[in-house]
Amino acid sequence: MSRASRPGHPRPTAVIAIAPDERSAEILIEGQRQVVTGSVPKETRRAALDVATGYAARIGQPVLIDARDSNGYWNLVATPDGVVQAADRLPASPAPAAPRPPTVTGPERGKRRGPVIAGAVVLALVLLGGAGVATWRMIPGTEPAPRPTASETQVLGHPAPPGYADNVEFSEELATAGQPGVSRDGELMAFMGPDERLNLFDASGTRLWSAALPAASAEFLGPPRFVEYDGEEAVVMETTGTLWFWPVAGGAHTSLSLPEDASTQYVGFSALVRGGDDALVPVGDELVPVDVPDGSAPMLAEGTDVLMAVRTGPWTWTDPAGEVTEVTARRPEGAGEMDSVVTALREYVIIRWNPLRGDGAILAFHDSRDGSVIGTAEIDPADLEGVRHRSGPIGTEVVSYGPVVMDPESGATAVVPGFEPQIAVGTDVFGQLDGTSVAVDAAGEVQESDPASTQPVGLLGGNAIVVHEDHLYAIPSR
Repeated sequence: MSRASRPGHPRPTAVIAIAPDERSAEILIEGQRQVVTGSVPKETRRAALDVATGYAARIGQPVLIDARDSNGYWNLVATPDGVVQAADRLPASPAPAAPRPPTVTGPERGKRRGPVIAGAVVLALVLLGGAGVATWRMIPGTEPAPRPTASETQVLGHPAPPGYADNVEFSEELATAGQPGVSRDGELMAFMGPDERLNLFDASGTRLWSAALPAASAEFLGPPRFVEYDGEEAVVMETTGTLWFWPVAGGAHTSLSLPEDASTQYVGFSALVRGGDDALVPVGDELVPVDVPDGSAPMLAEGTDVLMAVRTGPWTWTDPAGEVTEVTARRPEGAGEMDSVVTALREYVIIRWNPLRGDGAILAFHDSRDGSVIGTAEIDPADLEGVRHRSGPIGTEVVSYGPVVMDPESGATAVVPGFEPQIAVGTDVFGQLDGTSVAVDAAGEVQESDPASTQPVGLLGGNAIVVHEDHLYAIPSR
């Protein structure tokens, strides 16, 4: 099929026909016919889509894919950077006359031919229940496996963390020493696979897309993170000297070079780049400076706004155009003078106040936009010494800074002396207490973890995500 054979769609088109036994596939691109084979369906489908993504890379533009097998027919797009995704909003049309599925016998079976881009994508149809609308999702590297039946339930090979069962809803292999990243709202998860591709899953465990990594997985620093970038949600990863952004909605990645000796902070909703006394925010394909007033320190970014704070007094939000909004913290009940702004994490500015009467301190969580008090705790100042400024324990259902744990809905707090929070997962904060792994809820109740268990890295939908021996596992609550 030539590009002229798709009226209204001038892009080059690849037609893929998978043989009924799924051991071979025929690909027709611009009149050129090619056969690929695989010893298993996974290899056949991967090889077929490798041909399409390879052609897109060679010509430097997206290629439409008309794919069919014994189960159905799909419209897809392969991009030059190796991404295969749905051909969104293409006009409905009858399935094209596909080439006759080849029959391969003898020594040809099991071989692969044609250009290869590692880790191509196979297809799954997801019907949006109740809406009568079909959408097409990409499942890289393998066909969608049926969920285990009750008699086939997969079980963790090690103890589950407190509050979670040891049966596995689904699992995925990770790149060596890789860690997944889960969005703060629990709706999305991103991870690097052993095929050197970045994968995005939704809360149900469905793979939304897969993209070829622009560098070896070992070169990336830390897990994928979810941030606001250019007004949209994106996955960001970092290599030495470069930030890489992938739109959650799909599409090609963007790379931004970092200044020498710069560091990137992710404690806000967006990435903040700090180099010396400078603050920069990603905008499009460049880093844009934001003016830092004398005596202030850039704390975090939200979109292109940067929160600047001083040791005591109001903080400001400043954008690249120089627009400044000043925010004054409201004095908590029972508090005297402000002692210091401790830190800013996510939507909170955390401030230490002197008590109106007596000794000790009041730790208050303030709304970073209007300065209102969300919650407070009376605390021994000694319990705040050496506390690390972590954004991981700042969840949506529970929040923790040092030994203070807060319910953000009610503002109620509890103090657990010696607690070192690491990550909020659902209604619990996981961390260390006197050298023991524990989970603490907003009421301050402590549950000890089995020493052999693995701390969750996030909550995807209703399932905790744990990592063990280069695999991630989604496990439900008890």
